[in-house]
Amino acid sequence: MSERPLARYGLLMAVCLVAGGIAGGVSAAFGEAAGVGPVIVAGSVGLAMAAGLWVCARWWRALDEAAQEAHKWAWWWGSTFGLAIGGVALFTLAYATPDALTAEPKDLLLGGAGLVALGQTVGYGVAWAVWWLKRR
Repeated sequence: MSERPLARYGLLMAVCLVAGGIAGGVSAAFGEAAGVGPVIVAGSVGLAMAAGLWVCARWWRALDEAAQEAHKWAWWWGSTFGLAIGGVALFTLAYATPDALTAEPKDLLLGGAGLVALGQTVGYGVAWAVWWLKRR
């Protein structure tokens, strides 16, 4: 197993958090600029995603085979169940909430994407913990 895995994972999360924070700040500050707002948002978010992918690739290559297998298994099963649960919640909320009919389409899209991503992430975390608890 790699040395200091929690510190390495913490560094990965810190890089993603800082990159996302910078992208969010730039988007908030300049996203409404006439004509160039979408370009600025796309550029700042694209750079943040590139930083996140770069640090994730470095982290992944340093994992041993057992840890890689745990993450692959957890993502497959956990995110699949999380996607299903998030989808059910999304459709239930959309039909059960009268405000959903009057909301802006982009708000609905972003809210739905966030809900599904949250479900996938929680499902992944639960499945990852199950993987390791079954093998200890």
